[in-house]
Amino acid sequence: MVRQRVGLTLHITGSFLKYFALAYIFPLCVAIYDGKGEWPIYLYSLLLTLGIGLILEFGFKTAREIERPDGFTIVAFTWLLIALFGTLPYVFLGLGFLDAFFEAMSGFTTTGATILNTSGTEGFFALPRSALLWRSLTQWLGGMGVIALFVAILPRLGVGGSQLFDREFPSPFPERLRPRFSTTARLLWTIYIGFTAAETALLYFGARLPLFDSICISFSTLSTGGFTPTMASIGAYANPLAEYIIMAFMFLAGMNFIVHYHVLRGNWRAIKDDELRLYVIVIAAAVILLIVAQNFSSYRQEMFQAISIMTTTGFVTADFGSWHSSAKMVLLALMFIGACGGSTGGAIKVVRVVTLIKHTGVMMRKAIFPNAVIPLKYNRKPLQEGIVRDIISFLFLYILVALVASVILCFLGLNIETAISAVAATLGNVGPGLGAVGPTLDYAWLPDAAKVILIMCMWLGRLELFTVFMIFSPRFWQG
Repeated sequence: MVRQRVGLTLHITGSFLKYFALAYIFPLCVAIYDGKGEWPIYLYSLLLTLGIGLILEFGFKTAREIERPDGFTIVAFTWLLIALFGTLPYVFLGLGFLDAFFEAMSGFTTTGATILNTSGTEGFFALPRSALLWRSLTQWLGGMGVIALFVAILPRLGVGGSQLFDREFPSPFPERLRPRFSTTARLLWTIYIGFTAAETALLYFGARLPLFDSICISFSTLSTGGFTPTMASIGAYANPLAEYIIMAFMFLAGMNFIVHYHVLRGNWRAIKDDELRLYVIVIAAAVILLIVAQNFSSYRQEMFQAISIMTTTGFVTADFGSWHSSAKMVLLALMFIGACGGSTGGAIKVVRVVTLIKHTGVMMRKAIFPNAVIPLKYNRKPLQEGIVRDIISFLFLYILVALVASVILCFLGLNIETAISAVAATLGNVGPGLGAVGPTLDYAWLPDAAKVILIMCMWLGRLELFTVFMIFSPRFWQG
């Protein structure tokens, strides 16, 4: 059983790596166009990734169908290996392996935490434009999901594609747009590409940003990633119109893409979704609290940071690390809540929060009327009791992981503000934290052990814990 599962996992993962290697064509073209001589980096990365992919695909060829347990191993190891091979350009550019792996994992999981030196020129500006594009491209590929992309373009996965899609997009309420998961994945990617193109056009033609910057920023916005081609993030442009455009698309990226699909088809009733309502309320409340905490000094910066952190994008227009402690507490809470389910955002997700709020209301009513039958409803439809149980289990595990990781970081020498916010920012795939990993700082100074912990947090957070934890369970491998 174990040998068969490992063989199938390596076969499918090799196939994915084969196609993933084609992503290097984009930075390769930019490198050739710029003519600065770094183009062999991407050619070698492409050939090495393609070669290993072909070896795994044909070396472990099998006719075995993908079953539910296989989905956990394939998805978990695919994300790990793609991040591993995504380190190649950084390693060839001179970064150490661990730092390169941190940067690549941060990119593909759309975290946006960086080890590149943001306080000087030796780290960030040493990167050529091709590498800056690669950083943003890794986030864009990871935003809607590399597995979802492969499911969309590889119909030969068949029924097994559903097992992979479910593991990459674990949700309390799994919903598909079409009976076939490949069609659903294709529709989601079409919307995703459309939004990316629209933002690029608005930033370039409307806000007058450079075309290269507009593309990189759009890649990182729709993926709620946070990498930018500038050292000072979005604040470097000092362009109010660009900030409003980015805010609008961050908000859209933080919504459930199923809602986008229905609205684009003219079904406006989809905006009455319970999760979307709470999503808007939380952002509005956060903006008001931040404005009050900052003594009404401005409103655009507070609005931008509330949307950026809530959607787990991590773009920065102000040094919120220097804000009032009450404002920082609001932002820390947003790091844990996160965006909507079915979005490209991370963290706990609004859908789980709204379900637990409704569940609490039902339990309070039952305390008064213990014999009453009070159904728990979401979008006016009754929910199964098992869904609430799953959400409570997820929340417990999420808090436990955050607590354990924070304690370990404190033992490694980090102060409590830095430790908690670093874990919240990586586990929630947010990016910038508070304290010594604040918006104007980076993660380069952390000890190697801390970087390993945070890499694990990014991996766990992107796959929402259970997919990764399952492969470490002995009972899982015993069948």
